[in-house]
Amino acid sequence: MRTQLRQLFLTSFLFVTAVFGQAQAGEPLQVLFVGNSYTFYNQLPLMVRQMSVEARQPRALEVKDVTVAGSSLKQHWARGEVQKVLASQHWDYVVIQDFSLMPLQDAESTRKYAGLVAQAARQAGAQPIFYLTWARQNDPSMQSTLDAVYTQVAKENHGLLAPVGDAWKVALASQPQPTLFIADGSHPTYTGSYLAASVFYSLIYGNPPPAPQAAQSSRFEHATAAELQQDAWAALQSVDIALRTVPAGLGGATVQATR
Repeated sequence: MRTQLRQLFLTSFLFVTAVFGQAQAGEPLQVLFVGNSYTFYNQLPLMVRQMSVEARQPRALEVKDVTVAGSSLKQHWARGEVQKVLASQHWDYVVIQDFSLMPLQDAESTRKYAGLVAQAARQAGAQPIFYLTWARQNDPSMQSTLDAVYTQVAKENHGLLAPVGDAWKVALASQPQPTLFIADGSHPTYTGSYLAASVFYSLIYGNPPPAPQAAQSSRFEHATAAELQQDAWAALQSVDIALRTVPAGLGGATVQATR
C-alpha cells in the first residue's frame, strides 16, 4: 500500500513539475530598456520584441522602457523612476545606455551610474546589458573611446555587452554605405535602429533575427536586412565571449565564436 502511495505521489509530482516547467519555458522574457533617444528612436525596444515574435521564440520578449530625451544615467538615477520600475517586478534583462557623449566627457560618471543601475537590475533578478553606442557621423574616432569605456563597465559589472557602435562601424565600411544617421549626424534612421535591434536580438537568442516582413524591408536605405544582420553578427563575434554568453535558462543558445 505504501509503495502504491509513493508511486502515486511520485507520478503526481512529476506531472506537476513537467507542467510547471512547460509554463516556465513559455513565459516571456522581461526586458527593461533604460536610456534616451538612442533607445526610443524608431521604437527600438518594440523592434527587438517583434523579432522575437516573428522568430516564434519559445520565450519571446516583453519590453518596457524608461527613456528621456538627452538624459544621462546620472540624471535617470536622480529622478528615481528607474529604481521604482526595477523594484516593481522581476526582470530578465536590463539594457543600460548612457548619454552618447558622457563616456568621452566624464567616463567616471558612466562607470558609476551604469554600475548603480546594474546593481539594482541584479536585485530585480536581471542580467545587465550595456548598450555600446555609436560615434557621431562627424567624429568616427569617438568609437574607440566608447568601446573602451563600455567594455570596462561590462567587465566590472559582470554584464553583457551589446556592441551596437561596432556594428555601425562595420556597416559604414561597406559599399554602398547604408544610411544609418538622420540629418543631425547623431540619431538613427530606421535602418540604423534595425541594425541596433539585430545586435540585441542576436545577443539574447544566439543567432541572427528572422527575415523581416516586406513592408519593413522597404524602409531600409542602401542596405538589405541580411546585410544588416551580418554586420550585427560580425560585431558580436568580436566581443570577448564572456561578455556575450547568456546565462543558462535565459534567451536562446549561447552565441558561438563562429557563425
